Amino acid sequence: MKPRPFPFHLLVFLCCWLPAYSRASDTIAFVDVTVLPMDRDIALPHHTVIVVGDRITAVGPSQEISIPDGSQRIDGTGKYLIPGLAEMHGHNPPAGSSQSYIENTYFLFLANGVTTVRGMLGWPGQLELRDKVRSGKLLGPSLYLAGPSFSGATVRSPSQAEQRVRLQKSEGWDLLKVHPGLKRSDYDAMARTADTLGIRFAGHVPADVGLLHAIEMRQETIDHLDGYIEYLQAEKSPIDPAKLREVVKLTRDTGTWVVPTMVLWETIIGAASLERMSAYPELRYMPVAEVQRWITGYQRRTANPSFDREKARQIAANRRILLLALHDGGARILFGTDSPQQFSVPGFSIHREMKAMVDCGMTPFEVLQTATKNVGEYFKGRDTFGLVAPGHRADLILLKANPVSDLGHLTQRAGVMVRGRWIPESEIAAGLARIAAESKH
Repeated sequence: MKPRPFPFHLLVFLCCWLPAYSRASDTIAFVDVTVLPMDRDIALPHHTVIVVGDRITAVGPSQEISIPDGSQRIDGTGKYLIPGLAEMHGHNPPAGSSQSYIENTYFLFLANGVTTVRGMLGWPGQLELRDKVRSGKLLGPSLYLAGPSFSGATVRSPSQAEQRVRLQKSEGWDLLKVHPGLKRSDYDAMARTADTLGIRFAGHVPADVGLLHAIEMRQETIDHLDGYIEYLQAEKSPIDPAKLREVVKLTRDTGTWVVPTMVLWETIIGAASLERMSAYPELRYMPVAEVQRWITGYQRRTANPSFDREKARQIAANRRILLLALHDGGARILFGTDSPQQFSVPGFSIHREMKAMVDCGMTPFEVLQTATKNVGEYFKGRDTFGLVAPGHRADLILLKANPVSDLGHLTQRAGVMVRGRWIPESEIAAGLARIAAESKH
């Protein structure tokens, strides 16, 4: 057989298209910084971190790290470098959103150091947004997207559930989203097909399915701690300690992840104060009409004759006990706030959620791990990120104070890096000012 000629035109195309990450102009050095690697509770002072393209290539004592000529140097003296944070139950702007609203939403995430978002409800056009972010055409956090949800309204039979799984797998969604109302037979068809095709499913626990069966069917994440309070029969009374130990052990032993969304859920059930939430300063970054919808929706729910505020407060208190028990019992926890929605402003919501988790009894370091190291473990095999370590995606936050001593220090930014793109605090401040001005109209 006559050998085929080598396609030199393809070689030329690839050379022009591939990013030249070896060039010094693509290299950034954080010099003389204190590194919080997040795989262990340790601070590494006087370190230098080298970033080439979208990857961390070197981390070590400054006197031992050689900085390539022509590198951009960022002075880390007196500052702290941590991995970028993840929002593991986030949302993308809905279908029909303006380009400016999409860009603003993503910027709000990045402005607060959120460099990864697992979007938990698919809409038409989201896959294109994911691709634009990955290619650098759109500035935003790395997106991992669940498809349009599986619920009682969208799935009416096992065969329909199977077809929906196959469709979403072929379309390229990263996982499947479970919503309430799904019948157990339909849920099982979804779960079996997902397992066969190698796509994950996560989200709510439908009432007809129940927590134990969802865990048995290997639902990957239980979001909002959904199903736990119902299983523990703790909607109007304290939690039974023995039953709590049992379900914590099951969660840990099966490797099931939980995404608590503590603050948002207090809003959902009506346990939060509308007066306090309406005064959140970060609301100035959201469109006025959207904030008004949040207020009206909360008022409508809590004005319903069937609303029981004491029950809401009991559930909120039991959820705090549950989260600490899961953490202390070795269950795997991922950080999420369910933003943007209902007073949960993209990026800014992380500060309220982290405080709530500390109030439950977790340490600041343990909370930070749920948004960094744990997320990297969840995505293991699909990408490498979540630590300040060589080979990890260059998602980083440079801070003026140590967040392990006080999570409030996360607001004292010097800048954020997403996939190797450095955004200094001056650019962040200017972007936030612009968004606040636009949101007034």
